[in-house]
Amino acid sequence: MATCTTPVLVVGAGPTGLTAALTLARNNVPVRIIEKEPQNRRGQRGAGIHPRTFEVFHFLHVPEIHERATCFPPLQEHDKGSLEPLNTFSMTSYKEPTPAIPYYNSKAMGQPTLEAIMREHLAKLGCTVELGTRLVSFMQDDKCVRVRIAKRHGDDGEEVEEDIEVAYLIGADGAKGITRKQLGLTFLGSTREGDCMVLGDIRLEANGLDRDHWHFFGAMSQDMVTFRPTDELGKDGWQFVISGRAVDQKGLVRDEEALVNCIQDFVGLKDDVKVKEVMWASDFRPNIRMVDKFGVGRIFVAGDAAHVHTPFGGQGMNSSVQDAFNIAWKIALVYKGLSPASLLDTYTAERLPVIAEMLGFTTELYDRSFDRSDGEHAARSTTDKNGNSKQVESKLERGMRRSEKMYMLGVNYRTSPIVIDEFVPTPTSGVAVAHSAYGDGKEGVLRAGDRAPNAPGLIPVASLHGASAGSTCAFDIFGSTHHTVIIFAPALAAPVVRSVLATLEQNVPKELVRRVVVLPGSASGPDGRVEASSEVDQAAGVEVLVDHEGHAYRGYIAESQEVKIVVVRPDGVIGAIVRGVTGLERYVEGVFGRTEGMQ
Repeated sequence: MATCTTPVLVVGAGPTGLTAALTLARNNVPVRIIEKEPQNRRGQRGAGIHPRTFEVFHFLHVPEIHERATCFPPLQEHDKGSLEPLNTFSMTSYKEPTPAIPYYNSKAMGQPTLEAIMREHLAKLGCTVELGTRLVSFMQDDKCVRVRIAKRHGDDGEEVEEDIEVAYLIGADGAKGITRKQLGLTFLGSTREGDCMVLGDIRLEANGLDRDHWHFFGAMSQDMVTFRPTDELGKDGWQFVISGRAVDQKGLVRDEEALVNCIQDFVGLKDDVKVKEVMWASDFRPNIRMVDKFGVGRIFVAGDAAHVHTPFGGQGMNSSVQDAFNIAWKIALVYKGLSPASLLDTYTAERLPVIAEMLGFTTELYDRSFDRSDGEHAARSTTDKNGNSKQVESKLERGMRRSEKMYMLGVNYRTSPIVIDEFVPTPTSGVAVAHSAYGDGKEGVLRAGDRAPNAPGLIPVASLHGASAGSTCAFDIFGSTHHTVIIFAPALAAPVVRSVLATLEQNVPKELVRRVVVLPGSASGPDGRVEASSEVDQAAGVEVLVDHEGHAYRGYIAESQEVKIVVVRPDGVIGAIVRGVTGLERYVEGVFGRTEGMQ
């Protein structure tokens, strides 16, 4: 299709918008990102970052987020008005990283810190957030989107309107933003009118309130205050949440004295609780809603603009980042005229089932945690029918413990119209196949549409023959700017290897696909050398690696004597698992729209 030379416009500069803008910028697509607020946002907000999201930041070359994020402290329960601990537990058990899963634990980082890191990377690519600029309206046709924006000027807040043309528009402007509303998308769901929350950031000192725990005062099904220590706000900084049906959330947000009194009442130290500063506070009422589709024409929504839900499970910011990553790499290809516009339709096809399933289990988790018919109790010991002692979890512990499902490592697009899998078992006739868009992320099972596992210890053949290239890993080969075609083969001389490389050479521009041949560790002799090394010279532009430690062959379930071709998309998702040229051509046609003449 013909493309505009105008930029892509991203509306909203939270984690969602910044992820979209950074992905586009990495792909050399001109982008403007606007934010209606005159200053960068405050508030820790959703601070939990899960393993799958750390992988996104890895592919975007933003390592500082994982490096600077901190582990969640153990949770500690208290009665209202008492510092005496009733129970202490961790949300999750620490998981030792594996070769396939290098990021195996959730961590905490407030959104202001995360956004600042992302803005720095975006600025290095020549793009800065335009603060104090809001979306007014838009119209689109088959060539571009005509947008009116309003930019604040001066201290008096006077606005100056500007009309611009953009190639595409990504609305990351939140649940109250205008992109979804003007686009006419439905926002199906419900609002929990009776459930009120106030969240915010505060600096306080309280004797006995240690910074080694995330403190919970009160009962989940009644009124509760929580304090999570965070040095991002200072050595006396805390993120707090006040919840309960009796909470006057609007009053607490507006009246700092009432807020301080409420905190002192829950902690139980009265005047011994010294509140130095209420840095930010906002009220929140749980909504459970989602759109019926994620875009129309050249305009798309992502993150809270497309779906909102309860905070339980910490899926919100993480799913929003993954929305943005999904649509942005696809827009980059279509923008450059390298893929048909139909590729953009797969954004809805892939993300809608994931979000629908997420809304279902996070709502169930929320309802179970706040169920008033289930009596509140602290953790206690009891005995089973055989007289054996066992520990009974408190209601808070049941509600706050996180299964590995929350890590999002099993989130998949197996039902996507563009994924191809020639190795999937043939279903039994007449037997329905159940599918979970969240999956389980278990190692040992791999289908097209799943996350691509990491595999360290890959040694370039060149280094086996005297060069000092060192080893690499799969995650450092993948990236947001290209597909990666991995050919698992027993030898470079295998006919399928040559035919696959020839197909790629003829049908896909070299800069769009990184070509990698992975040989089994057995391909190298006792001295570490690879037989028929002259084949390397014949495969110009192809990286030849030896899986010296066997992690790649195990992770991708490849046999050392068979040929298996795995295509990894720019978002780290497996697009295809095929046996040869025929399956590869099907995938190329689905994404790039044709199988010849693309050079």
